[in-house]
Amino acid sequence: MRASLRGEGARRFVVPTGILNGEIALKLAYVEDNEDLLTFCGECFAQVRYSCDTFGSAEALLEVIAAGRYDVLVLDIKLPGMSGIELLQELRRREVFTPAILVTGFNSLEHSCDALNAGANYLLEKPFSFDQLKRVVDRVAAPPGSLQDCVDRGLARLQFTKREEDMARLVLKGLSNAEIATVARVSEHTVKQHVAQILQKTQVQSRSEFFSYIFRV
Repeated sequence: MRASLRGEGARRFVVPTGILNGEIALKLAYVEDNEDLLTFCGECFAQVRYSCDTFGSAEALLEVIAAGRYDVLVLDIKLPGMSGIELLQELRRREVFTPAILVTGFNSLEHSCDALNAGANYLLEKPFSFDQLKRVVDRVAAPPGSLQDCVDRGLARLQFTKREEDMARLVLKGLSNAEIATVARVSEHTVKQHVAQILQKTQVQSRSEFFSYIFRV
């Protein structure tokens, strides 16, 4: 069942009465300019007792976010007008710290760094199944669930030296070799050696692949 919300393009997918046995499991806000995807995900979430409000733009969510109480936000990065990353930055500026999943059409190093620095809890790459999306929603809804927590858990799985772990954290912040050299007070050549060892130990070929390795579900 759908209901209108204040805000252009905003809709609410209500849990059907026949399957509402007890309280709604989670309340979501989903911002995406693909109406078909919004409708599909909204209806799927309703079937698993997740209330889902959908919005076609960042601005539509901002109109109601002060009054809304959401457990998780799902934000597409590429939106008309304000982007998903800009929306998340604005929400954090307003001290709205609801766990947020950023959705991207392609997982680039730039998007990964921006998502981490904006305070996202997860970066999900299209295409994805509803089951994948629900699994990520459940994961970030259960604290701790920030991207920094993902970094900590990901690095804990690896047999890095203390120096390699320090370098890896700087890589994950999006710093260049030259910037890492300045922060770590070592030569750029030394940084390149450590980065090469990090990539070798994780069996990936690039920084982008290293991001995916750390943040994979």
